[in-house]
Amino acid sequence: MLRFNRLLTVALLLVALLSGCSDKTEPQLPELGKDKVSIKVAYYDKNAFYRQYGNLFMSRFPNIGVEVVSTESLFQPDKDVIAEFQKLMDSEQPDIIYFQTMDLFQEAIRKGELYGLNEIIKQDKFDIENMLPGVTELIKAKGDGTLYGLAPTFSSQAIYYNKDLFSEYGVPLPKDRMTWEELVQLARRFPANGQGNGQIYGFAPSYATASQVGFHYLSSIAASNGLSFVDPSQVKVTLQTEGWKKAAQLTVEAMKSGAFYVPPKIPAANQGKPATMEDVLKRNLFVTGKAAMVLSSSNFMETLQRAKDTLKDVSPVNWEIVTVPVDPRFPDASHAMSVSKIFSINAKSGNMRAAWELVKFINSEEMAKTNDNSSPGELPSRSAYLKERDGHSLASFYKLRPSDESLNIGLEKIPQHFFPAFGQLVSQELQQVVEGKKSLDDALKTLQETGQQELEKAKRAENL
Repeated sequence: MLRFNRLLTVALLLVALLSGCSDKTEPQLPELGKDKVSIKVAYYDKNAFYRQYGNLFMSRFPNIGVEVVSTESLFQPDKDVIAEFQKLMDSEQPDIIYFQTMDLFQEAIRKGELYGLNEIIKQDKFDIENMLPGVTELIKAKGDGTLYGLAPTFSSQAIYYNKDLFSEYGVPLPKDRMTWEELVQLARRFPANGQGNGQIYGFAPSYATASQVGFHYLSSIAASNGLSFVDPSQVKVTLQTEGWKKAAQLTVEAMKSGAFYVPPKIPAANQGKPATMEDVLKRNLFVTGKAAMVLSSSNFMETLQRAKDTLKDVSPVNWEIVTVPVDPRFPDASHAMSVSKIFSINAKSGNMRAAWELVKFINSEEMAKTNDNSSPGELPSRSAYLKERDGHSLASFYKLRPSDESLNIGLEKIPQHFFPAFGQLVSQELQQVVEGKKSLDDALKTLQETGQQELEKAKRAENL
């Protein structure tokens, strides 16, 4: 019996030792060797890549050469971007691909062309914990839970508001997680019936013409409430629903009351005339202190700074931001976060480790610190570098998680030529309702039927 117990003890020790060994998995990628290697990067502009990333990377990794293949020609008018991208992948076989659109990224995932990063991130203990969860969630969602790329920056939207106007007119300040109904109520408290310099609007578009403003407003309200003009699964216009009727009714009420600014039509004689930057800035009612609120992206901060530097006869806006309006059913979700700068590794790369070192470097803390937003309006994915801007907190750009609708799943099936004509149609119909020339039900019926015709026409044109 004593001998049996000793044998059992030895066996258990062996099991424990073997178990410990089995935890030490083989590295998925070998360490970087000392031999010189060259990797190829598909990027929109050669000089921009070296300036933003390449030169610094090669100084850190002198044994890795970087060749850049321009993707600028992919995005020319009347070109099938996905087909052109596939040609580039087949002919150039880049080790790293920079994706400017989610459509291309998702198509590459679908075809199995990208290398999943989950395991190598664990192997190298690469810090993604301090990257905004919302950014990695958006990318993971496209890969069904697998990270097929990393994004050093993201874009988002917020409601900018003029603190001085709210104080002057005794209106309570906007707050995070408002609904659109609450925003409209605030907007209606400003004197839109004033004359001349006393004409103040509660809300204005950042940039929208008279022919598109109704579409702009309705799109914003609809997006926050998870509504889509087109059902991507069936590629059908879907406007005759209670949700759309409620969103359209709110849009009409806001425009009719004067709370939401509607730009005047530009006279035919003035259409097409070149405008200076100063002209453009002066047409923006928020910039000139004539609108209390505006919905815009992080890039609008650059517009406000440009106005401050350029418009000497206009007082700078004393602004702050709150989150975009939310669906009251999902008050912690935002439709407004987007990622359009993803770096991925070709699954067929012959220099996988070198490629990973570059992707890792581009998304590193060092680059977040060095680049500090390489493109205007973009915000760093690393939360430690989401700094205040001139004393303004940026938290409202990222404090909400991405909603399911912000993934734009299936929207690549909708012809892009559809939206300009449809947007003009939406604005025309809403204006008819605002002016009392048409009922809302009739307008939605027209949009449903004529919108479907426009969609079919766009589909046919795309297939030619």
